[in-house]
Amino acid sequence: MSSPTSVADPLSEVRHRTPSLARSEVDYGLLTDLTGFSVKLAWVLGHGLLSRELDPGVTPHRFSTLEVISRNPGLQQTQLAAALALTRPATTLAVDFWQERGCVERRKIAGDRRLSGVYTTPHGEAELERLRRCVREADLALTADLTPEEIATLRRLLRKIHR
Repeated sequence: MSSPTSVADPLSEVRHRTPSLARSEVDYGLLTDLTGFSVKLAWVLGHGLLSRELDPGVTPHRFSTLEVISRNPGLQQTQLAAALALTRPATTLAVDFWQERGCVERRKIAGDRRLSGVYTTPHGEAELERLRRCVREADLALTADLTPEEIATLRRLLRKIHR
């Protein structure tokens, strides 16, 4: 017999990180009616699932950084920062993280020695493919109680907010 925190339900393993609003002794007031609060709680669950799946040190923003670098070879770090809504220092730290692991490299841009682009290495592409599987598993666990139509609707609605 499986326990409430069995591998069959990975979401239950991270639910302790968010309050149960329906059965709470705490009055959340306006918060329960705010979209941002619901998005925050969903983010906490998603982050917990990702943390379970990813290697130590690999965070959702570091994964995102590697994904965007892979899809946009030669992207400058300022462009990467803007694309992921990160500060320049956070972007530099993420690129440094992957560079130290042999997953990305900085190359000078021809014609302007001050600028460099970031590229994934073959090792980085292999690592990214492995990480993509982990991220997909975490995302499937996060949305396990939704139908494919509900998932599509949720993503469409969220895109309307952050467009």
